[in-house]
Amino acid sequence: MRKNQKLVTQAQNLSASDLNQFLADVKLNYSFEILHASQLSNDFQRQILELFETNMKSSYEQSKDGYNQQEKSDELFSDQARYLLILSARDIIAYAHFRFDMDYGRQVVYLYELQVNGNYQSQGLGQWIMEQLKKICERTQMSKIVLTVQKLNVKAIDFYMKKCQFEPDSTDPSDEDVDYRILSFSV
Repeated sequence: MRKNQKLVTQAQNLSASDLNQFLADVKLNYSFEILHASQLSNDFQRQILELFETNMKSSYEQSKDGYNQQEKSDELFSDQARYLLILSARDIIAYAHFRFDMDYGRQVVYLYELQVNGNYQSQGLGQWIMEQLKKICERTQMSKIVLTVQKLNVKAIDFYMKKCQFEPDSTDPSDEDVDYRILSFSV
């Protein structure tokens, strides 16, 4: 357990520059960058929140917990939040919000959000992001990538399980009266 926590702490202390180096040899038709939430410009923060709300606000409103913009903003821009951004000029066309964390005693990359602008969906950007997160997970010695997805988001569940080889996590409460699933990919 102490070793796992040490690995998480080491990963949390990596600079954005360190993480960008993990992907230095990666090719993509767009530019990409990894940043800490504290490094996001006000414009990037606005774009991240707008893309989230465009894609997810209505489904959050349908969930048991509803949607609270302030709570979501606090989560998105927490000190522990990291971002893998895909950019076209200075516009965010896709992003992953992730953190290095402990999850039931295991060191993990926890994927909070994966959002792709509707005009750029079905071009492989989400899958590309997931492949990069898998590389980051391996390079930082995290045991797996974990994510939570709403049950009503069947398209996302299908994407994670079929295209990205995620499986229900051992902590998945799908047999309980909840409106979400917990999926993971073990490295």
